[in-house]
Amino acid sequence: MSRKLFVELSEMKTTVLDILWFILAVSYAYLKFNTFNFINGVLALIAVLFIHLIINFHNNYMDYRNSKDLDYRQKTSTIGINRESLAVVKKWMYGLTIFPLLIGAFLVYRSSWLTLVIGVILVGIGLLYSGGPKPLNSTMFGEIVVAIAISIFVPLIYSYLGLIGIGKFDSSSVIDIVIICLPNTFAIFAAQLCNNICDLESDVKNGRHTLVYRIGKTNALSLFKASWALTFLLIPILALLQVVPYITLLAILLYPFIWDKFQPFLKEQVKTQTYPLVIKAVTLLVTVYIFLIAVGAIENILRSYL
Repeated sequence: MSRKLFVELSEMKTTVLDILWFILAVSYAYLKFNTFNFINGVLALIAVLFIHLIINFHNNYMDYRNSKDLDYRQKTSTIGINRESLAVVKKWMYGLTIFPLLIGAFLVYRSSWLTLVIGVILVGIGLLYSGGPKPLNSTMFGEIVVAIAISIFVPLIYSYLGLIGIGKFDSSSVIDIVIICLPNTFAIFAAQLCNNICDLESDVKNGRHTLVYRIGKTNALSLFKASWALTFLLIPILALLQVVPYITLLAILLYPFIWDKFQPFLKEQVKTQTYPLVIKAVTLLVTVYIFLIAVGAIENILRSYL
């Protein structure tokens, strides 16, 4: 397998989010407790990065294998376009699993059985997204399950492993992290919805009855706008309630720019043209939101030394 094909099948660029969630977890830990176990945290990050690559491999593999539309196989699927053998893809997918398995086992040893439970849930959701008798990406629950798994569960496991070793993680921490992650969750949900709006015709041909299929494209676009309205509202609300640092209010300055980015997509839903604009807007907002929280955490650290 060529390096270019590996990058495409593993969708390596999507792992940037894993790093952002790690920064969010570290920032939360320093905002509330002024400490973080970086050995556990970095090991968890490496494991999550590998798991993410494996799941992307698996999704591309299963989407190709389960597809019913010949046009999708030949002109859309990365495997079909590159005429790669499914056996080769499977070998790479299985070969990569050795790294997260070893790291995961070590983290369970260093922490507790809960690490194993959370890890199994995350991996299970990832594999069931495109696998199993009824893949999640063929149901109306795919978008919300993926959004929650990506934007809440991953930061949660980083926070758990970074704080459990120093006795700081409790039920209030779980609630804090979930609330802080909510703007990201709605943004990721909107991105997933956007993807399935663009893929509606292809999904129907391949027997996928997604949320967009169930409610129709017009209602899906309305839900897309509603999800972003909640994202826009939540950040200032959380800042004013002091759930996140006041400096995150600066994210409001992005709203007009982001809304302008959405206009081409709202007019025409094209996967290769308007969809990337939405993804760039989502990435920008999530990155700036987390960056501002990190700035608040740095301010908190400096204040503790003064």
